Amino acid sequence: MKIECTWTREDLKKSLEKKRQKTNLIFLIFGICFFFYVTYYPFQSPETDKKILWLGFVIYLLVLLLLLFLTTKLFLFFKLKRNDKKTSKAYGDYHIYLDDEKIESKFASFKVSYRWKDITTHKFKKNAFFLATKDDSLGLWFHKEVLGENYDSLVHYVRKKLSS
Repeated sequence: MKIECTWTREDLKKSLEKKRQKTNLIFLIFGICFFFYVTYYPFQSPETDKKILWLGFVIYLLVLLLLLFLTTKLFLFFKLKRNDKKTSKAYGDYHIYLDDEKIESKFASFKVSYRWKDITTHKFKKNAFFLATKDDSLGLWFHKEVLGENYDSLVHYVRKKLSS
């Protein structure tokens, strides 16, 4: 089986943004809960003006959203910059070859090849999977959005080979 795909900087950026969405949602929920925890007694007090508290909540929510937006932009900037330094030539066309003995990924002159029996680490997620050996700390990631329609057949083939 032979699969060709293209990995760009924009693909990595989209992947990292998706990764931050879950974290941002959790921080947003905790931030809202924290506001209502702190203002529980003022909301219960009859002397407190509720309009001021709700205005404070709106301002607090806007500041929280701004902080989450800025931290996401900083996270993306630093991760992409770090990735560009470490793997300056990692973007481009990849050729993935699968046969009965091994899985091989070629990019330009760089080649990573794993025998099926040597693969010790494999993680399957909803939209990606990872393969690695004890000897190699690099590993191979395969993303559904990059592979497109070939992803399902690749996952099926890899699971079949790893189970046997």
